[in-house]
Amino acid sequence: MHAGRIRAQQKGAPDYDDPSFWDTKFATGQDIGEWLNSGEVLLDAVVSFLERFATATQNRPRVLHLGPGISKLGAKVRDAFSERGWMANGIVNVDFSSEAVRLGQETEHNQDPSQAMHWQRADLRSWTDVSHLLPFAPFDVILDKSTSDAIATASPVRFTPELSKSEVCPTVQAIIPRDEEAVIISPVELLAMHLVPLTRKGSKWFVLSYSTMRFDNLSDLCTYWEIVSRIPLQAPCGQTASGAYTPPIYHWMYTLERK
Repeated sequence: MHAGRIRAQQKGAPDYDDPSFWDTKFATGQDIGEWLNSGEVLLDAVVSFLERFATATQNRPRVLHLGPGISKLGAKVRDAFSERGWMANGIVNVDFSSEAVRLGQETEHNQDPSQAMHWQRADLRSWTDVSHLLPFAPFDVILDKSTSDAIATASPVRFTPELSKSEVCPTVQAIIPRDEEAVIISPVELLAMHLVPLTRKGSKWFVLSYSTMRFDNLSDLCTYWEIVSRIPLQAPCGQTASGAYTPPIYHWMYTLERK
């Protein structure tokens, strides 16, 4: 089988699926790190969920933070862990920007080993990369502040019968028909399938998104993940001209549970 990306990016759109795009932004200070908002609602949801399972995980719950970039959210999760006596080295930050990973590792260098978060460089659409996270699994929580949104702008991935099984996630292998030439998987659905071997039944995936339908009409995703809630959150508003009316804009917090 051979996996290839079908490039269909809109002309003039940012290269969100190009790691060098992010490397440049992070290295030059062009990105403040907080997409949509600071993510406090995600932090509250994650901590509330984990507080019910801390004893079962021997005070070492495991969190996979997708695409943290240079956001402060990961550090806030670590602080919440420390306040509760949990070992923050159960937090793994994964980003496909080498610069984000370098900056993150630099920040963690002086932390006590029990409280130092891990940083891993990976393209979440590549099972070869994602499989390197297996030694840290299973994760109790997936934390996703608009990373699914960025991945959604990428091209679908086409799997054909020549690709080595080692390069294809077992979850994806299960849906590739042997008698067909290829199967095409959307980037968000592929992400969801890659997260299956990294989690277990009951694991939660908390997502902050600008989309009202980020996970709609994805049948293969629904085989493994149930959308248990979709909560609207009024987006922060910028300044407008005096007297101008601007309708409220909403972001959405999704909670998905691993079946």
